Amino acid sequence: MHKIMVLNAKGGCGKTTIATTLACYFASHGYNTALMDYDPQQSSNRWLNIRSEEQPRIKAIDAVRQQSGVTRSYQLYSGNETEIVIIDTPAGVTGGKLVDLYHKADSILIPVMPSIIDLQAMQIFLQELGRLFRQGRDKKHVGVIANRVRMRGKSYHAIESLMQEAGLPLVAVLRDTQNYSLAMEAGLGVCELRPGVSAKDRRHWEPILDWLFQVLPNKRRALELTSPPRGSWPSAVA
Repeated sequence: MHKIMVLNAKGGCGKTTIATTLACYFASHGYNTALMDYDPQQSSNRWLNIRSEEQPRIKAIDAVRQQSGVTRSYQLYSGNETEIVIIDTPAGVTGGKLVDLYHKADSILIPVMPSIIDLQAMQIFLQELGRLFRQGRDKKHVGVIANRVRMRGKSYHAIESLMQEAGLPLVAVLRDTQNYSLAMEAGLGVCELRPGVSAKDRRHWEPILDWLFQVLPNKRRALELTSPPRGSWPSAVA
């Protein structure tokens, strides 16, 4: 089992969108996939609730609300058959909670928006993560996604500089597009939208998938998002 966490203390940077897209990709390619939601807003779980049963199955795990009659460890148990767990995290994660979440992950993706406010928040977040990076860097696969980028201007180049200073890879750049909103509203991932509409976005996701497949146990060759498995990505949304 490999646990992929989408993590950033800054809210509004697209953590849930990235988490749900990842879950769709792996489920569509035959992986037993679970989506674990640590965010009290429960955006990932609400997205799963509107997802059609005809779509590839993704197991929901509510990591916030305690279920009566079961232990915490059982509530968070994804099952022996689960191969991939995608973990969606809340904003404002600091201190002991950050340490706890950090140690639950095998791979960590950090989305950041190309704005001055987000970059300032990212600097503070990286400072808090610094000790954890130094202690467990050889054991963690950590990368950054520049999210909702309209143009590669001053703020984007500031992200590149910050990542160089932190010694973290800038894995991919995702464009600002309505396709992600359309997918979320339909309980889909962008990879499940009609190829004619989402081809550019699928190409933007290929570096993320290639980066993840570097460390996945029993890894399979990463399939291009532009060539989905037969019958697994229905044309549900125009």
